[in-house]
Amino acid sequence: MKEETNNNIVSIKTPQGKNISLGKILPEVHKLFVKGLKPIIQVYYNNIDDALFDLAEKAENNEIQTHYFDAMREVRKKKELMVRKFSENIQGVFKEFKKGQFHYFDSEASKNKKQTDDGLSLVGEEELDEKLAINNIVGKANTALHQELFALEKRFTLLAGGTEIKTDQVPVAPSIIVNAFAQTLEHLLIDVKVKLIMLKLYERAILGDLNAIYHNINQYLAQNGIYPNLKFSVSRGQGGRRPAPAPMPQGMEHPEGQQPQQVIDGDTGMPSYQHAMVPDAHYEQIMSAFSNRAPVHPGNMPIFDSTIVHNALNLLQLEEMKNLSLQQSGLSPTEIKDQLLAKLKDLDQDGEGKVVNEKDEHVIDLIGMLFQFLVDDRNLPDKIQVLLAKLQIPYLHLALKDRNLFANKENNARRLLDKMAQASIGWTEENDKRGHFVNKIESVVQTILENHQGEISFSDLIDDFESFADKSEKRSKVIEKRTSEKALGQERIYKAKENTAEILKAKMKNYPLPKMVTDILLNSWANVLVLTQLRHEEDDEVLEKNIKFIDKLIFVSIKEKSKPATNAQISHVCEQLGHGLKMVAFDEESIKKMRMELFDLLLQINDLNPESGDIEIVRAKEAIEAEPAEEESEPEIVHFIRNETINRKNKENIEHIDDEHFQAASSLKTGEWIEFLTEQVDDDSIRAKLSWVSPISNKLLFVNSRGIKVTDKSVDELAQDFREEIARILQQVPIFERAMSAIAKKMENTDEEGTES
Repeated sequence: MKEETNNNIVSIKTPQGKNISLGKILPEVHKLFVKGLKPIIQVYYNNIDDALFDLAEKAENNEIQTHYFDAMREVRKKKELMVRKFSENIQGVFKEFKKGQFHYFDSEASKNKKQTDDGLSLVGEEELDEKLAINNIVGKANTALHQELFALEKRFTLLAGGTEIKTDQVPVAPSIIVNAFAQTLEHLLIDVKVKLIMLKLYERAILGDLNAIYHNINQYLAQNGIYPNLKFSVSRGQGGRRPAPAPMPQGMEHPEGQQPQQVIDGDTGMPSYQHAMVPDAHYEQIMSAFSNRAPVHPGNMPIFDSTIVHNALNLLQLEEMKNLSLQQSGLSPTEIKDQLLAKLKDLDQDGEGKVVNEKDEHVIDLIGMLFQFLVDDRNLPDKIQVLLAKLQIPYLHLALKDRNLFANKENNARRLLDKMAQASIGWTEENDKRGHFVNKIESVVQTILENHQGEISFSDLIDDFESFADKSEKRSKVIEKRTSEKALGQERIYKAKENTAEILKAKMKNYPLPKMVTDILLNSWANVLVLTQLRHEEDDEVLEKNIKFIDKLIFVSIKEKSKPATNAQISHVCEQLGHGLKMVAFDEESIKKMRMELFDLLLQINDLNPESGDIEIVRAKEAIEAEPAEEESEPEIVHFIRNETINRKNKENIEHIDDEHFQAASSLKTGEWIEFLTEQVDDDSIRAKLSWVSPISNKLLFVNSRGIKVTDKSVDELAQDFREEIARILQQVPIFERAMSAIAKKMENTDEEGTES
C-alpha cells in the first residue's frame, strides 16, 4: 500500500503486511551499489589511460598522435572531477526515486536539444552517435542481466509504493550507470570520436561485474522482506519466454486520470486499458490465418526474451530518428524485420541460435504488412508516406506490448495514424510552400521516435494534431466559401445569358429588322434582360414585361405588315426603351438621343414621316454569325451565343453512358477527394476536393486544400475522366481499416490457394 507525504515515499508495506522504512532501505542499497561500482570505475580509468596511450603509439601521423595524447592528458587532469560528478549523479537518482520521480535524466537531455525556427527539436549527428552508443551499451547490459534486473524491477516497484516502474527507472539499472557516466564526459574538451572510444571501454568494464552487484542488492532486499521468495519465471505457452507480470498494485490509476475498461490480453496476460472497445473483425481473421499456418521454427528452439527484442527495436528506432533528423529515407517495411533479426543475433551472446516467439513474429509480420500497405497506398502523397513509414518501429513496440493496436479500432495510437493519413490526402508541396503541414507531421513522428512508448500520451497527440488541422481547415473553409459564392454568381450570370440568348433568338429569327433595332436588342436590351433575371429572380412579372417589349419593338419595326403602327404605339415603345436603359445605367443624354433616333426610324418605317431614306435591314442570324469589323465591338450576347455553340459541340463529344463510372461520379459527395492526372502520368497529378454542386447547372466544383478552385466538371465529364483513368477517387476510409481489410483478404486468398494446391 502506498503511503506518501508531499510525493515523498516514506514507508511501504510488503505483501505479508510488514512495514519497511524506505529511509533505511534506500541508503543501504545506495552503499552496496557504490561499493560495487567503486573498483570498476577505478580499473576503468587505469585502462582508459593505457588505451589512449596505445592508440597514440599506433597513430598514422603526428596530428592524430597529438590528438590522442591531448585527450589522455585531459582525462588525467579531470579524472577526480568526473569521478565526483559520477557519484553525484548516482546520488541524485536515488533522491529522485525517493521523491517518486522516475525520469532521472530527461530534464538535462531536454536542455541540450537544438531548436529550429519552427520549434522542432533536431538532434545533431555527433549527439546521435553518442546516444546510439549509450543505448547499445544499455541494451546489451539489459539483455545479459535480465534475470537479476527482473527481480530488481519487481522489488523496486514495491519500494516505489506500488507504482509500476520499468527497468530503466530502477535507480541501479544499467541505463542509470551508463547515463550517469556519459554526463561526466561533458566536462572533457574532447571530440566525439574519443568519447565513443571511452564509452566502448566503459561497456567492457561494467558488463563483467554488474551481475555480482545486482545479486548482492537483490539478496539484501530479500533479506529485508521485499519479495523474499521472488523467482525469475517465464511463460512457456506457445514456446515463448516472457517474464511473469507482477500483480497490479492496489489503487493504481490510469495515467490520464480516466476510468477505462480493463481487458486482459490473451497473448500477454497483461491488463490492457481502453476507453471504448470497437473490435476489428479483420484482426481476428488475420490471427486465424496465422494460426493455421505451419510453424516457422521447430517447437524446441530457444526463444529470445521479449526484453531483448525491445532493446533491438530501440537501437533501430534511434537509427530512424537519425535518418529523420538528417532528412534521409529510412529502412523499408520489409527491411526492418531483417535488420531486427540481425540485431537480435548481435545481442545473442550465448550463441544458442535463438528465434523470435512465434506470436511475436506474427505481430512483426503484420506490422510490416500494414506499413507496406501504407507506403504502397496511392491515396497518400509520397512525402507523407516517407514520414509516416518511420512510425513502423515504435508501432511495432506498441503492438508487441498490446495487441489492442490491432484488435480495437478506438486504440489511440491507431486513431492518430488514421487522422494524420486522413488529413494528408489533399496535401501537395505547391499548396504548402511554407511547410506548415508537413512540419507538423514530422513533429509528431519525431515526438514518437524520441520517447519511450509508455511515456507517450497518444490522446494528447491526437488533440494537438486535431487543433492544428482545425485551424488549417477553418482558413481553407473561408476561401472555399468565397470560391463557391463566386462560382454561384458566375452560374447565375451564365444562366441569365443563356436564357436571354434563347429569348432573343426565338423572337428575332423570323424577321428582317432594321440594323438599329437589331443592335438595340443584341446590345442594350440583352443587358436589360440579363440584369432583370439577376435582380428580380423571384419576380416573373418584371421579366415578362421586358420580354413583351421585344414583341412590341419588332412589331413597330416591321415594314411589311397589314396595318401600320400608330404614333402612340411608337411613343410607348420608345418610352419603355428609356425605362429599360435606366436599369443598365445609361445616362439621360444617351437615352434621350437613342429614343429620338429610334422614334424617327419607326415613324419612317410606318410611313408617318414624310421624309424617306434607305433603311439597312438585317436578319438576326446574319447579325449573330457575321464577323464583326475591326473597328466594331461584338455584342456580348453574340459573343456568348457563338462560344456556347462551340462549347455545345465539344460537350456532344462527351457521351452519356449510364455505367459504373457514371454512378461513381453521380454519387460523389462534397468533401471527397479526386486525383486528376494532368498529363496521364502518376507523378503529374492534382488533388482536388468536391466543394460544391451547382443548384443551377449541377456542375461539380473542385478546390485544392487551400479552398482555391481547381476545376469544374459536369457529372458526364467526370465519368468520362474515370473511364479514361485520368481521374480517380481517393479513399476516405481510415488507412488502418483499409490496410487490415486488404491484409485479411490477401491472407485468405493465399490460404485458399495453398489448400487447392
